[in-house]
Amino acid sequence: MRSFYRNIIFLSLIITALNFISCSDVSKSYCEEILNVSYTENDSLIESNIETAKKCAEKYHKRLEFLQKISQFYYYDAIEDYSSNRPILATKKFYNSLDYINRYIDKSDVVKPYDYQFRGEIYERLGDIYKDINSLKPASALYDKALSDYESSDNEEKAINILLKAGKLYQYNHMPNIAMIYFEMAEEKDNIPNNIYRKIIDNKITTLYELNDYNKADSIFTNHFNIKIQDYDFHSAIGTKYFYERNYVKAIPHLNYCFENGNQQEKLAFSEKLAESYFNTNNYEKEMFYIQYQAKSNSAEIRKTPLKLDLEKLYDINNNIINNKNNVAQNNDNNSVTIIIIVSLIIISAILVIFNISKKKDREKIRSAQKTIDGNKEIIESKDKIIDNISKKLIDLEPNENFEEAYERFCESHICKKVKSSLDGITILTKNVQDYSKLQLSNNDIISLTKTFNGCFPKAINAIKNDFEGITNSDIKFIALYFMNLNDTEIAVLLGLTYGAANKRSNKIKNILNTKENLSQFLLTFIKLNF
Repeated sequence: MRSFYRNIIFLSLIITALNFISCSDVSKSYCEEILNVSYTENDSLIESNIETAKKCAEKYHKRLEFLQKISQFYYYDAIEDYSSNRPILATKKFYNSLDYINRYIDKSDVVKPYDYQFRGEIYERLGDIYKDINSLKPASALYDKALSDYESSDNEEKAINILLKAGKLYQYNHMPNIAMIYFEMAEEKDNIPNNIYRKIIDNKITTLYELNDYNKADSIFTNHFNIKIQDYDFHSAIGTKYFYERNYVKAIPHLNYCFENGNQQEKLAFSEKLAESYFNTNNYEKEMFYIQYQAKSNSAEIRKTPLKLDLEKLYDINNNIINNKNNVAQNNDNNSVTIIIIVSLIIISAILVIFNISKKKDREKIRSAQKTIDGNKEIIESKDKIIDNISKKLIDLEPNENFEEAYERFCESHICKKVKSSLDGITILTKNVQDYSKLQLSNNDIISLTKTFNGCFPKAINAIKNDFEGITNSDIKFIALYFMNLNDTEIAVLLGLTYGAANKRSNKIKNILNTKENLSQFLLTFIKLNF
């Protein structure tokens, strides 16, 4: 037994010595110099010695500024790779940057708004990469995370721009219902610059025409149209207006502008409209040109498949790593007492094993325990995968699903459980709504709720919009909350409104639906009948 412990001590000394040797080439003066380096000054100190810089971050990890600095260098290196059409290398470096800034934020006692903004920019850049290959799910998820960080940094302009990006992403993937959610969220922001507000309105107009809501689109177009500003979004709105009015002669110049000045996805979308426009104006040569463009674009997309698969694999790997870290942290917070009890029991059991059985049986018990631990690990990993799969099914509607199954799926969704648990055991009075501001849902939560609601009851929601003119996409989030049997005070808290504002919206929706019945009951009956 003594020889065994001597061997353990000797091995530990060897490991310590190796660690010392590996870090011995990292001088404190060099690491201090890193902190004074500015990437914008084109200093080559980090660029040529990134691995050594990483060692500084590891060796002096208590100096959080090292983590922050290394994150910044990975970020700017990634931008250079992205600009040079090296998307895989850029993606890896963006994720490296994300890892270091996450470690910095996790360890910092006080996180500054800039740190959230910087992380938001990483998420946005990653989202752009996946948008470029038209990988909807990763791009949307990354944009949502960027939005959350921009809101944490109180950077309204960046939050609005990311909402516009996300909306356009869904718009060009022929999902105007979801696109409209993002555009309306952008419109509800405070202190929107006039030029940005114009972009929001132009995109709303385009989306409304694609939703076949011509009356509303025409109304907004008439009220907000400004001929003086002729940018891309202007041409998109007016070109789409004329296209759906079948005034192809007037539509073509504006559609051509968008085709010539758009990105790859935008070119493809407008080439479809142009091909149809030229067909209807008997210009078959031009029609053929845009049909051939679509064919070439589709072929190019097929050739990108290996790249797309590689990038999506990178997303899955890094997303799982981040989710696992978050799950561990959350479980530690929620189950700390349980963990202490379990650890205590394990320690007591281990002591009993050590002192009450022979060396041979002790080894057998250890091997058996290890197998049990590995088995439990597999079970936990399996459950995590199940939970992750459930959380991702926000939009997909299962075939042959009846109302009861859809209703259960909605109630059992992560966002519904989150809302219900936050209000559990709390009685909110109209006069103290403002005392519960900490319960307000984030924009990401509202997006998740709306997506889940749309995904579970798409036919019923379309029926509401078609049967009751005046119901907006903004009203849908209220309808989703009333469908959960919540009252005006609870909804006011969840949406950060006064009781009066929530009650006013409730009365508005009732008037449009032409009912004096309890909204929750009315919606349950209506959605069930129109499922």
